[in-house]
Amino acid sequence: MLVLSAPATAVFAQTPASLSDADTAAIAGEVNGDIAKRNLEGVGQFHRQRGSRGYHSAAELVVERARAYGLADVEILRFPVDGKIFYGTQRSRMGWDADKGELGEVGDGREAVVASFAAMAVALAQDSESAELVAELVDVGNGTSEADYAGKDVRGKIVLVARQPEAAQDLAIGRFGAVGMVSYAPNQTTAWSGDNQAQVRWGHLQSYSAHPTFAFMLSQGAGKAYKARLAAGEAIRLHASVRAGQHPGHYEIVTATIPGADPALKDQEIAFSCHLDHQKPGANDNASGCVGILEVARTLQALIDGGAITRPARTIRFIWPPEIEGTTALLNARPDLARRIRAVIHMDMVGGGPQTPAVLHVP
Repeated sequence: MLVLSAPATAVFAQTPASLSDADTAAIAGEVNGDIAKRNLEGVGQFHRQRGSRGYHSAAELVVERARAYGLADVEILRFPVDGKIFYGTQRSRMGWDADKGELGEVGDGREAVVASFAAMAVALAQDSESAELVAELVDVGNGTSEADYAGKDVRGKIVLVARQPEAAQDLAIGRFGAVGMVSYAPNQTTAWSGDNQAQVRWGHLQSYSAHPTFAFMLSQGAGKAYKARLAAGEAIRLHASVRAGQHPGHYEIVTATIPGADPALKDQEIAFSCHLDHQKPGANDNASGCVGILEVARTLQALIDGGAITRPARTIRFIWPPEIEGTTALLNARPDLARRIRAVIHMDMVGGGPQTPAVLHVP
């Protein structure tokens, strides 16, 4: 309820800047966590990398819901990406899709599954390319400096790295001839990052590297176990099977509005934004923000249609883009939209529980 009441205050209030008791009660009575949760489950079923089939499916789901809720101007804006086009100062990144990513440890005539994209989408690093090979695993520490490779022959082998794959890619693959990577890096090293040694964090490769490759992500516990086995002199052979790759595509941005009522002000817009892209399921980051603003839209539209609250003077626009790059593309490719926006309420990772710790404070 609080998430909805604060934006509503900014949009509907005149002077003083507060909702009436009647408006507050109407919003509290209409907002529905069950609807938001069902929408979250829908969005979270897709692996939502920019320019991917999964992202498009999630965008279509948001469009369907927005139209069902009676929003206006519902559409998917599409901006081409090919790794060469620039939006402002930002070079576009190609789309990326993955159909398979399996990593197994080979030994004694058997193969034990180590990581599986089908079972856990974050196991395959974003922007991985196709491969089919069996190779020895070599520990190169962080893998980000030439000293990490001193005295180690990694040519034709898979390297174990403690940092994000993109940070080691050009050295491991381009300079020293490795054929792939396994990383156990956390994607952030603050707060609670080391608390769960069994958690697999998302990883990514470079979008523009001259040395394309694949990378699998392991938990810190699994990565450290491999490191200890290798340090003890054990030979470890891994089988990597990947069908994935970058391709030209589009940044797709879903947008919809609640049109303003005041002829003099309706061309000014208050925007609600989030980011629709993320690894499956990405329930908190950031399906929570996506369905958060969708529930804001549904609630306000339902109350306006029912006459419980008045239509705002200014237009409210809802935007579901890929994170950062989608917003940059939108603002640069559609300056007409950028000129209309007077304020933005951005919702990112608003679904975390107190144990995260993530608490949303609304004044």
